[in-house]
Amino acid sequence: MTIRLAAVLLGLAASLAAVPAAAEEGGKAAPACSVADSPTMTIGEIAALGDAAIGRCVTVEGWALGFFLQADNAARYRQERVYNDHTSTGAVLGLYGRDRGGPPAIVRATGRIDSCKAVYNRIVAAGEIPFLGGFCHYYYGLVIDATTVTETGKPDIVRIPAGTAGAGLGNLSPMAEGEARATLRATFAPLLDALVKRDGAALRQLLRIEGGVPMSEERLAGRVAALTATDSPVATLPADGSAVVEVFGWREPLWADDKTRAGRAAEMATTTSGIVCAAPKRAADARLWPIDDADVGFARGRPYVCAHIFIGALSEGGERITQYLIYPEERAIREPA
Repeated sequence: MTIRLAAVLLGLAASLAAVPAAAEEGGKAAPACSVADSPTMTIGEIAALGDAAIGRCVTVEGWALGFFLQADNAARYRQERVYNDHTSTGAVLGLYGRDRGGPPAIVRATGRIDSCKAVYNRIVAAGEIPFLGGFCHYYYGLVIDATTVTETGKPDIVRIPAGTAGAGLGNLSPMAEGEARATLRATFAPLLDALVKRDGAALRQLLRIEGGVPMSEERLAGRVAALTATDSPVATLPADGSAVVEVFGWREPLWADDKTRAGRAAEMATTTSGIVCAAPKRAADARLWPIDDADVGFARGRPYVCAHIFIGALSEGGERITQYLIYPEERAIREPA
């Protein structure tokens, strides 16, 4: 066991240290791409080629955000046609060759197109352990292994609300009338009351469970403090009880099949979950609601406050336990004008 574990750790270290690199026939590493031999292509054109793009040298512009090279502001809201494959949105590539911790930037990247699957297969063929770092550690799809990445500007990352969202953007939609919607609205009511009143004791009780276990005291205290401060992001909620409440469920993904639908139906038979948001009437009338679960964190200037509510049989005795997840927005993203 000790020898096997050591071998695994060595293999992991080697795989994490390496970035994808398309290979020529015979196993030789392909030469680095230069601007001269890298025609300009859009992310959409590369994605449309699929595996036929692998090995090509290209120059492509986009928004560098961590692991991702995105076509534009709307790219992060586009739905995947293949599970966990951001390339299948037609608007995203994985990005290697730039520090993922760097600030968001508009970049021009020159490099060779590869895919997570192809990289995985090459590692297996070489007799190594296929544990990938970067984008391919988490996702599938096409990537650009950039030789050079030049910053050309700063992206204006803006939340897209329901009122201006194009068709097909986002993964949330208003939940249909029915028992689940009514249950979630009723379950949200005490949380909304505690938020409006800045009732720290009530919030501690409601928010203490996260992921099925008690939240750490430090984390819970910080969360409650942020929600009850004088300049709390929830200050936009009217105190007279006139806040508009909306309940959201998840849109069926484009990659869903009969097995996926059956699994979802079985899950809903024992659990009730959704995202419930409250906003002043003027914001609700303007349909400033979130269209994606990535946009439900609370923040100053955001015109709504949301909670992910999960009601399910989680205890050993099968007791239905309610969890409220409400958290701050931690990205540099502005509200629409």
